[in-house]
Amino acid sequence: MGEIIQFPVQARPLATTIMLADQLVTATAELPELVSAVDRMGRSAESLCRALQGGLTAMNVAFGRALVVNEAHQRLQMAVQKAMELVDTDPEAAAGRLAELRADYAQLTALR
Repeated sequence: MGEIIQFPVQARPLATTIMLADQLVTATAELPELVSAVDRMGRSAESLCRALQGGLTAMNVAFGRALVVNEAHQRLQMAVQKAMELVDTDPEAAAGRLAELRADYAQLTALR
């Protein structure tokens, strides 16, 4: 009447199937904790990036200020050099100019 067809793979015993189902339930039960942990890590990374961005912005401002001070220092040095050239021809003008430049230098050092 009917013919029995044999499957090429042997069926697993019921106990093995139950054990695998339990392991699957256990593994998937921990997924929400894993998702939460990954979410916390993402938020921490985001916070770190914001802090780094703030630090880089502060460094950029400091470098900009240092550049301005450096340029002012170079201009002051050139002015002092010109004032020193006046010493031979007009010592009083040179002295007055050097006094002004000394005041400018005091302001410049206050910027640092």
